[in-house]
Amino acid sequence: MKKYVIALSLLLVASTIIISGCAKKAVEEPCNGKGTLNVENKLDSVVSVKVVQTHNTVAIEKDYTKPFSLTGNQPYTFTIDGPGYHIDTTLYIATCDNKLFIVTK
Repeated sequence: MKKYVIALSLLLVASTIIISGCAKKAVEEPCNGKGTLNVENKLDSVVSVKVVQTHNTVAIEKDYTKPFSLTGNQPYTFTIDGPGYHIDTTLYIATCDNKLFIVTK
């Protein structure tokens, strides 16, 4: 009787070890799934940059660069406005991207 209890206990411990060792591990995305778009203002005045999908609007001073960290593998629509300047554009940001967009005439 004791042999059966010991055998059953060993079987239970062994099955627990095997099951826990076979658990699927979460796959980490490179760069945490983010991509970066740097918007550089080369105009003579302040520009407003709006990322439509994130509802985020930022003012960028002359000769400054603003980085936008965005979820990768998605298209984003940007609206850029300044005195006498307007552009709507859509850019695809991939995971680990580090793109530069220069605002100039």
